[in-house]
Amino acid sequence: MTKQDHRSRDTARQLILQVLANADSGLTRTQIAEALGRSKTPHLIDLIEELVDEGYLTRRVKLFGNGVEGYIYRLK
Repeated sequence: MTKQDHRSRDTARQLILQVLANADSGLTRTQIAEALGRSKTPHLIDLIEELVDEGYLTRRVKLFGNGVEGYIYRLK
């Protein structure tokens, strides 16, 4: 596992928005984390959910083929 560089909260939020702006479709939390070169940590999940709560992103539940529910995020 590689050490993750520290980013400011505002920088991380902007990067999440950029990743989703460049995506052809919605992304999962794992896909967002991978696009940022990060792990899917509680901190990253909190940042994504803040963006949903503030109206920047939409979130929908998706049932994956293995029966697991996950979230898909898109820019609003």
